[in-house]
Amino acid sequence: MARAKTTHTMVKLISAAKTGYEKWFNIPRSTPRMNLILYDPRAKRHCLFTEDKKRRVAERPPKDYSRSHR
Repeated sequence: MARAKTTHTMVKLISAAKTGYEKWFNIPRSTPRMNLILYDPRAKRHCLFTEDKKRRVAERPPKDYSRSHR
């Protein structure tokens, strides 16, 4: 009996300050790659946190903000 895939996945975010501090988030699978600015207690400041592990994310077409009809 095959198990169904879950709709959420665990993602590890690592601090860009190279302190080794990491945070884990449970997010929906369909979300794009995450980059967050969060507090890093080892660096004692807010830093950029980026996804560590590569995961397959569906490519979204770029949004067209022009006013043209077609």
